[in-house]
Amino acid sequence: MSAATRKPVPFVRRVRRGNPRLEEHVHDPYRSSVKLRTPVRCAQCGSTYRNGRWTWDKLRATPSQTLLCPACRRTNDHYPAGELTLSGSFLTEHAAEALRLVRHIEKAECGEHPLHRIMAIESRPARIVITTTDIHLPRRIGHALENAWGGNLTTHYDEAGYFVRAHWERTE
Repeated sequence: MSAATRKPVPFVRRVRRGNPRLEEHVHDPYRSSVKLRTPVRCAQCGSTYRNGRWTWDKLRATPSQTLLCPACRRTNDHYPAGELTLSGSFLTEHAAEALRLVRHIEKAECGEHPLHRIMAIESRPARIVITTTDIHLPRRIGHALENAWGGNLTTHYDEAGYFVRAHWERTE
């Protein structure tokens, strides 16, 4: 085969994933910027940081260091990442049932993701306000309420920060 009949081999460039010049829009002030090399246990709740994530795994050996996980830090600082407001005439009659569903969803979510917790539940006249340590739990609780009893769920994510505000309402 002559050099004139040979097809040119295309140049293959290895492309790194993501855009290194693109800056992240959502910044969580409680998220660590570096991964820790050794397993760490939260001194307050007992969750374990290993391989880049927080879990409920028990460590066989005593961890070399302890610190507070982001959820415990948020709770201690009273700085929620999410807020869910429940309101409406349906809620005044079925508040206990709604709170049982809320606690059930929190238990299921927190079992898999230790940083997804309810910080506080405040019962106010004609409404309930739930604050959480992450932005995913309010949406999940709101969708569970919407699937169970209908109503109207609105969700607003803050553009500049790590915060979500959700509102579920059902009037009869």
